Amino acid sequence: MAYHQKYENSKMLIIAPDCRANRDIPNLAAGYAAAVYSARVIDFNTNPRNLKRILNYKTEILAFSIQSRAYTSARQIAVLYQKKYSDVLIKSINGFLDIQCCYEFVDFADKIEYSEKFSDNYPFPAYENFDTFDIYLKNWQRGSWSYPLMTSLGCPYSCIYCNSRNRKPLMRTIENCYSELENAKKKWNIKKFLILDDCFNFDEKRVLQFCEAIKKLGLKWSCANGLRADRFNENVAIALAEAGCEHLGFGVETIDDEILKQIKKGETLEQIENAVKIAKKYFNNVHCFFIIGLPGSTFEKDLAALEWSKKFGISAHFSYYVPFNSEKELYDKIFYGCDAEPLSDAYSKELQKKIYEITEDMRPEVSFNMLKKIKKYILKKIIC
Repeated sequence: MAYHQKYENSKMLIIAPDCRANRDIPNLAAGYAAAVYSARVIDFNTNPRNLKRILNYKTEILAFSIQSRAYTSARQIAVLYQKKYSDVLIKSINGFLDIQCCYEFVDFADKIEYSEKFSDNYPFPAYENFDTFDIYLKNWQRGSWSYPLMTSLGCPYSCIYCNSRNRKPLMRTIENCYSELENAKKKWNIKKFLILDDCFNFDEKRVLQFCEAIKKLGLKWSCANGLRADRFNENVAIALAEAGCEHLGFGVETIDDEILKQIKKGETLEQIENAVKIAKKYFNNVHCFFIIGLPGSTFEKDLAALEWSKKFGISAHFSYYVPFNSEKELYDKIFYGCDAEPLSDAYSKELQKKIYEITEDMRPEVSFNMLKKIKKYILKKIIC
């Protein structure tokens, strides 16, 4: 059955550049833009192969939806396209979302502005307009990938490392969120979904209402994004588990109380440990995110976080925060394959690299190039 819809707007082509990570999660801003503008999306993040496939489509406006980590990719695509179609107008999609998975959306050129605030007034994302939709559909129906859902945008807390900070969350109604999931289940037979909110459990009452509402859908889901430890309790844990949630995660960042204060996390280690203990009672898969090299940290303190993770029997993701700068490729060299290095001066870059390498097998994402190297290595071992 063909799910792709007609692209009424042949004058605009939307580009989702390669982020080199989260290939199973579509660019939500591009999805919303595709619905509003009835335009096709060329998705280079889920399918980074064959960059030249974009040249098969002639358009008047090449519109980019760019997360900061995809800026370099966007620049390459624009240059390639302009070589063949010199009269194209390069634009940036702006206004749908400004954050996804902790990464901000950035401007690349003159803006195409969407002024409506995040709310029920948004249409459901038109993922069927993505040239990678068949990949998503296959994996959603198998249950190997999860359908993405953002129920709210923004976070009122003040964590210094986060672009979502200091904002009152803009919330969709429970009914609207339910309708999107129900629609995706009926149209595409999805088996799972995941929450992508900045602060999903800001309002406990809303979380409980959400969980109660979605039970009838019978979907499995995960909440590895947007859970604060200080707002997590037994009532929330039970509600999540009874509603089909299988996996959850907390942004811990550090287990040092003084550093937690410095980064304005608004939590204590005691609160974090209490949340993890409760979560472990109801979930086999509990995940925590850490940032190494934070102000005031040391190699020993960050290494202690690794031991803490082992002690509590959780999976953990370790990364260092690298600010976006359009003038330089400031991305993690080890992970993204670019020429940047971690910027923290908390301790030496050699020690930062060491702890990053120590935690390599704890990171769920593996770059496409790294996967190819691993497969090549395994094949060579088999042949030899």
